[in-house]
Amino acid sequence: MTEGEKCLRRAYEAILASDFESAVDWFAQAVEAEPDNASYYYKGSISLARSGKLEMALDYARSAVRLAPDEADYRLHLRLVEGRKLARQARALLAKPQPEPDTAIELLREAVVLDPLDAGAYLLLGIACRLAGEYDRAIEALRAAKEMNPMLAEAGRLLRETKMDRARRWRLIYTNHTRRKNR
Repeated sequence: MTEGEKCLRRAYEAILASDFESAVDWFAQAVEAEPDNASYYYKGSISLARSGKLEMALDYARSAVRLAPDEADYRLHLRLVEGRKLARQARALLAKPQPEPDTAIELLREAVVLDPLDAGAYLLLGIACRLAGEYDRAIEALRAAKEMNPMLAEAGRLLRETKMDRARRWRLIYTNHTRRKNR
């Protein structure tokens, strides 16, 4: 068994013990022991992404693809991590005291292209579109989030609220238009 394999085994033991910080260290040691082994970068990236360490996960995923560009799983994983990072950036823009929904929408549209099964990204896209007053797009994104993950109660609640907001807006537009027309 190589030194890299020993480190990889220790990393998985650490994960099973819920010691994710130690697992990160072991993955780093595996990569250090065998820097040309793409699978170590790939496996490390998966664990890092699950632990929320997206920058490091992205670096590892890029290294795996660089070392083994023909591995479809590595390329797919890189896309998923890139999508997750974009969604995280968009979440930060929406959480600001003065949210930036337009920029968040751009990031989230790219995120759902990279990872079309990320219900959380669709949920955020729905929130951003609603903030921007794009009710139809918000409804579409919230429906997608709810369909992908029926347990996402927030998507259902926001979907109902957004439909009501859209109906109110249409009533205002129709009422104002009718008043002007009847003068």
